[in-house]
Amino acid sequence: MSHRREPSVKETLDASITETNDGERSLNNYILKDEIGHGAYGTVSLAIDKETNTKYAIKEFSKSRLRKKDKANYFRRPPRGGMRGARGRGRGGAIFSNQSLNDPLYLIRSEIAVLKKLNHKNVVTLFEVLDDPENDSLYMVFEMCEKGVLMDVSINKKTTPFSDEKCRRYFREMVLGFEYLHENDIVHRDIKPDNLLLSSNDVLKIVDFGVSEIFTKGNDLMKKSAGSPAFMPPELCAADHGQISGKAADIWSMGVTLYCLAFGCLPFVKDNIIDLYDSINKDDLEIPNNNVDPKLVDLLYKILEKSPEKRITMPEIRVNPWLTNNGNEPLISTEENCSEMVTEITEDDLSSAIKTISVGGVFAVIGAVNKFKRLSRSSHSASESDLAKLKAIGDSENSV
Repeated sequence: MSHRREPSVKETLDASITETNDGERSLNNYILKDEIGHGAYGTVSLAIDKETNTKYAIKEFSKSRLRKKDKANYFRRPPRGGMRGARGRGRGGAIFSNQSLNDPLYLIRSEIAVLKKLNHKNVVTLFEVLDDPENDSLYMVFEMCEKGVLMDVSINKKTTPFSDEKCRRYFREMVLGFEYLHENDIVHRDIKPDNLLLSSNDVLKIVDFGVSEIFTKGNDLMKKSAGSPAFMPPELCAADHGQISGKAADIWSMGVTLYCLAFGCLPFVKDNIIDLYDSINKDDLEIPNNNVDPKLVDLLYKILEKSPEKRITMPEIRVNPWLTNNGNEPLISTEENCSEMVTEITEDDLSSAIKTISVGGVFAVIGAVNKFKRLSRSSHSASESDLAKLKAIGDSENSV
């Protein structure tokens, strides 16, 4: 399988929004159309290039919201062992200066530098970064995934499951995409159908690297939680959980996503966030349909294994009988899948990721307190004692 050539990411530091009398808004050469998504830091809009008529997805970020995160001191520790290129130089790596550790812009540059380096068929492409120096917005221009999210499913919403053939097809693409990330020392940490989009030609694209982590080769241990509670592994659903394997956590979330595709619902569903965590930790996996390929059931049990040490690994998944259709449809080799490896992220990459944008907040981290507030709003039945327990989990994650 050949991957696309690495795109050249354009950096535009003098972006501006204009509006015509009939209300049409433009960002430089892009006509901004309907809003197609909304997140903690801003919105995602459909955009059309005036010159080529090509469709893009433009993600807009609010600098003031980022600054608020900064003021609340929602900082994470630097990635374990530093960024790529700092291997073998001790914890933290030589490229982390005291100034960069206290500079929220550094974290933003880091993520954009990573996005520039990713080059895989099943990972979304970043084309351009724009700054509007006179206003509150920073923009990132991504390839458009016209068919939208892989599946619309949540705690409160069931949907029509996919056929076995369709499940296998999309899960194979997930495996190739996340194997590529893991081989490049990147864990996603927020795998769910919402973050898996489909292109116009039905190719799965991994998106949203907002809470991803880069780790030193051979050491994917991390402590802080990230992602959506219903997709979190058991090892993150307890106070004082200590360090956990980022790769194993990603694999659990892949399993929850596969379960959604196969059955149109989540494997662990509770109204209360604390009960949900307890369910993920303690309840047995239930298969809601007796008419399921036993090999798929076996794979789900191996992926949704409570113990991360016993959980199936990526090399084992890629040769699984269900995924390979009893060996008749093997995946391409890991070597071929990861042939276009991420090059080392250097000091120059970080300094040039966004050259002059002045942003005072954190792009790559959603603070635990903010997450707890959001979760408590969505879990109306949570008691004060439940929320106190939840805060205890957060406190344990924030301790260094």
